[in-house]
Formats: sequence, C-alpha cells, structure tokens
Amino acid sequence: MSACTVLLVEGRKSSKNSLLRLIDGRSEYEVVVAKTCREALSKVHEVHPAVIILDLPSLTFSPHNFCASLKGKDIETPILLLLPPGEKVDHSLETQAYIRYPFSAGKLISHILKLLPASGPGVLQVGDIILNIEQRCVIRGDRETHLTPRQVSLLELFMRHPGEILTRAYLMKRVWNTDYIGDTRTLDVHIHWLRKAIEEDHRTPVYLRTIRRIGYRFEVPETTQCEDLKTNSSQESGGSQ
Repeated sequence: MSACTVLLVEGRKSSKNSLLRLIDGRSEYEVVVAKTCREALSKVHEVHPAVIILDLPSLTFSPHNFCASLKGKDIETPILLLLPPGEKVDHSLETQAYIRYPFSAGKLISHILKLLPASGPGVLQVGDIILNIEQRCVIRGDRETHLTPRQVSLLELFMRHPGEILTRAYLMKRVWNTDYIGDTRTLDVHIHWLRKAIEEDHRTPVYLRTIRRIGYRFEVPETTQCEDLKTNSSQESGGSQ
C-alpha cells in the first residue's frame, strides 16, 4: 500500500516536536508540515493530502479563515483538529474529528485512519477495530498492537466474516493450510493473543467469542456498529478526549 500524505499544520512548533514524531517515520504516512495559513493552503494544492491535521494550540492564524478558504475552493479534505485539554469544540469550523491533548500515537493514528477514504485492500475496519494488513498492526481506541503474519491472517479472516461462526477446521485450513485438527493448541494460542490485542479484558471477550465445540465468531457490539464518526465529532459529548 503506498504511503498516504498527511498535512500537519502546526504554527509555532518546531518540525522536531513530539507530535510529528508520533506519525513521522511510519512507512504508511508521508508527513508534510506547514507553518502559516498561506503555506498550508499552498501545500493542499501541491501535495493533495489525504488528511489535514490542525494543531490548534500552536496556530498563529485563524483556523476559521483556513477552513473557509478550503470551503471556498470546494476542497473537502477531512480535517482532524487537535485541542488543548478541556477546550470546547468550535462546531463552526466544521472539522470531521477532534482529539484533545494529551493523546497517544495509537489514538492519533486511529483517528487518521478513520478519516481516510474508504479503506483500500491494505486496511480493514470493522466497528472500532482497524487492521493494517501490510503494516501488520491492529488499532482499537488508543491502543496499537503489532501482530505476527499468522495473527494478521487470522484476524483478517474474522473481520471479513463478522457475525459468522468459523469452525476450527475452517480456520486451520485457511490460516495453516492443514486439514489436521487433532491438535488445535496453536489456534488457541493465536486466539489468546488476538484477544489481548483487541479486547478490554481478554478473559471476558466481547469481540472474539468462543462457540463451544465448534469454533469462534467475531462480533461487533451494537454501540460500535452504530457509531458515525462525523456525527460523533460534531457532538461535544461524543468526541474523543
């Protein structure tokens, strides 16, 4: 999967600041930095970013003017707004999402992924779980976990069949290319590690459920299925903090 371009508009901050380090250096992202409103607008036309990040605490210009300029040029690039702790969201900016300082690299990357156009072949999203197949990592909330190739294959299989019961025989055949199911301890170990990556408590799984004597089913809680990022980001109570 080719790298996507992220435009980081950060005002007074140095290009070596901690925010840039959270996303720079990852092969799936090319980070372009702009310091002024004019430079940011120029970069939008020059590099055509997939996502724009506005670092509100450091800006030396009005974010309203910047957003209005984009709207006036019919540019609909999604914008992620970074807010100081405790600051209310200015809904007149019409940004698609926001997060407040402090936040982890996982949470920042999660929001970027959710703002990207419909997931390509290298990225799967079901509910609030995002699997980057090529980078071999899964993101849920602010937690990012790197997986082994087998774990990626197994999780991808579940995410492509949500709500379906996948038998142990089916999983062993698809992931390990074997018809032998006399000993499925390897499968059990991989299920254990996937649960540790995506569940709040791997001992009481919500997503990856055991179907006794048959196999497993990947379930997405209704509250997660019904979430809409744009709706949530426009409501103060539903935003990320």
